[in-house]
Amino acid sequence: MRKTLTLVLCLLSFFQVQAQNRYYVANNNGTYQAITIDETHQMEFDAEQKLIAIKLVDGAVSTFATEKVDSISFVQPASGTALTYSDNFSVAFDENDKNTYSEITETIITDELIDESGDFIENYTVSKIATITFTETGVTFTPDIIDQVGYTIVDGTHIMINSSRSKMAYRVQGSCSNGSLKIYSEKKFQLALNGLSLTNPKGPAINVQSGKTVYVTLAAGKTNTLCDGEVYAEAPYSNGEPEDQKGTFFSEGQLIFSGTGTLNVRSYGGHAICSDDYIRVRSGNINILSSVKDGFNTNEQFRVGRMAASAPVITVNADGDGIDCGKGSILIEAGDITVNTIDDGIVASYEEMTDGTIDPSITIRGGFVKVNTTGEKGMAIKANTNFTQTGGTIQAKTLGNGSKAVNSENDFAFTGGKLTAIVDGAVSSDSSATAGIKCGGNCTITDGTIAVNCTGVGAKAINADGNVVIDNGNITLLSTGKNYKDGADDKKSRAVSANAYTQNGGTVLMKSYDKSIVPVAGITLTGGIVNAFSVSDYALGVAATQTGGWMLTKDGKE
Repeated sequence: MRKTLTLVLCLLSFFQVQAQNRYYVANNNGTYQAITIDETHQMEFDAEQKLIAIKLVDGAVSTFATEKVDSISFVQPASGTALTYSDNFSVAFDENDKNTYSEITETIITDELIDESGDFIENYTVSKIATITFTETGVTFTPDIIDQVGYTIVDGTHIMINSSRSKMAYRVQGSCSNGSLKIYSEKKFQLALNGLSLTNPKGPAINVQSGKTVYVTLAAGKTNTLCDGEVYAEAPYSNGEPEDQKGTFFSEGQLIFSGTGTLNVRSYGGHAICSDDYIRVRSGNINILSSVKDGFNTNEQFRVGRMAASAPVITVNADGDGIDCGKGSILIEAGDITVNTIDDGIVASYEEMTDGTIDPSITIRGGFVKVNTTGEKGMAIKANTNFTQTGGTIQAKTLGNGSKAVNSENDFAFTGGKLTAIVDGAVSSDSSATAGIKCGGNCTITDGTIAVNCTGVGAKAINADGNVVIDNGNITLLSTGKNYKDGADDKKSRAVSANAYTQNGGTVLMKSYDKSIVPVAGITLTGGIVNAFSVSDYALGVAATQTGGWMLTKDGKE
């Protein structure tokens, strides 16, 4: 039985002198045979004769024996097995990703014994609605008298509400360039934004001084715009401490966004949208047009999902972090999210690790997430414990010196979905090189698609302090920037740097300036396909132990 392996190789020619290439063919029994050839067009494996035949461009055929090989471990169509590859592969964002990403639709929890049931406005009954209307010359509150709800108007256009009433809703609308809304409430409430344009030159446009849940509803067909000022006025004191006023839209309690309208936010003095509890976005169009600090800033959790009827669309432009969860986790299950930032894109930033109940992890289960960062050591996604992706699509681009696409302080676990990372930048001022995936623990890939292109000097496509284990998936790793050396600081540009590399399945294409795979504890191949190339060195940093699979490596010399 003959199996055909078609090899497409791009070779450089200078002054009509063609460089020879050395290939290592790794057999299933763990043996390796080296072939030095000028050009290869086709490779065939004859199972009966146990021969591999190399057909060259000029028609000549070179053969060598593979005595202990019974088969090659990839799918065998009826007409034979074909494997095409090239050492000239590339990584780019696929525009179709935005139309094909997976999402998880929420299940509304109605059991009041489950804390999460409180996140669903579907479980909230409104008994009274107040309408707040802003103009350039004043603000009105209708109806004027509501039991257990009081209000005060300051300087004509700044309104402060104090409520102890349950099942309350506030519909806010109108336009004012020097106004604000502050709410004190002992109970959760609904805040319906119904075509509101509100700027407070001296502080937050909306300031919720309540630790209760706020259901922020964006009215269908309506656009709302909020803006703060560069310098906030001194905050009043409450219980001996100044009140928080951390951004354009600030709340002491949870902010739960729903509806299908639009919310535009600009921040010149603080964060754009901030909660000292957690933020959950279920639907709506939210645009952080600009923020001098973080786009979203929250303490306990940041979560994005989708209601059955619609998913949210979120755009963040920030000078600080795009989305920062200070003392909790980030969970994205749906939505179309774009983040443009100078600092980190999406970060679970708790670092002290003194409170064992706080888990600064990031999990992507669905949705389309596109992150662009440009600052030094900017991370597109940064988790201070674990990063997990089970679905959805991520497109990450980082251009700062020492930047990383995904940085996980502990483990990186990829079980499905798609991750594409393009990373560039020099070594940072504190001697940190760029990387596509950086993790302080183990990097485990069990399925899905990963493509990384690192072009910075001394960069690593995957840089793991622990082990890299690949069970399945399609993985492309490029790290083609030159090595970096500055005195004792010597950084090699590699596709994979890890304690150990184990591959049990899947297809991995890798190319690096230096050695492609450099694990301390060795390389183990039990299945799958590995194509490893080096521009200037041996492809493998250490000898491999192979009990299955198919490995082709190409050494290079400049």
